[in-house]
Amino acid sequence: MKLKCGKSSKHKKMESQIYTFSGVALVYLAFLVGAAGCFLPVIPGVVLAAAALVLFKVFVPESPLSWAFVAVAAVLSVLAQLLDFIMTWYGAKKFGATKWGAFGAFVGVAVGIFLPPPMVWIFAAPVLFAFAFEYMGGASARQAAKAGVGTFVGALASSLVKFLLVVMMAFWFTAEIVMAEV
Repeated sequence: MKLKCGKSSKHKKMESQIYTFSGVALVYLAFLVGAAGCFLPVIPGVVLAAAALVLFKVFVPESPLSWAFVAVAAVLSVLAQLLDFIMTWYGAKKFGATKWGAFGAFVGVAVGIFLPPPMVWIFAAPVLFAFAFEYMGGASARQAAKAGVGTFVGALASSLVKFLLVVMMAFWFTAEIVMAEV
């Protein structure tokens, strides 16, 4: 009588499925946290979602997730980070800020990331800096306040776009996984 050592192919397949399922569950958890992170500045939402996709593909290489999708998600995450600066600046300009107010908004985003608690300062610092720079540049308090409001609108719009990017990644990820099973 010969004894078999090692795992059967049935057990290996089941282990692979459990591993894949665990990876999928962790990616969805990252999507949920990433979606919240689009509005909570402590968490880099889109970057977290893209990083989860990269890690999933690396650790579950036999998954149906394509490297093209992972690359697009990574590029979008970098662009989303730039979007914070651009949309905050654009919001200030759209509401009548001069170069001083727009520069203040830009500086405010950069400074707000590092001030505790970041949840407050990521939105407040650009508004305050836009107001202060606009006012120091010679604008009336009313015009400076308008520039500050535009900064807030731009930052909020940026958060919404980043949230939509995470949702898009989640749907695309789901489509790639489900279509492979069909």
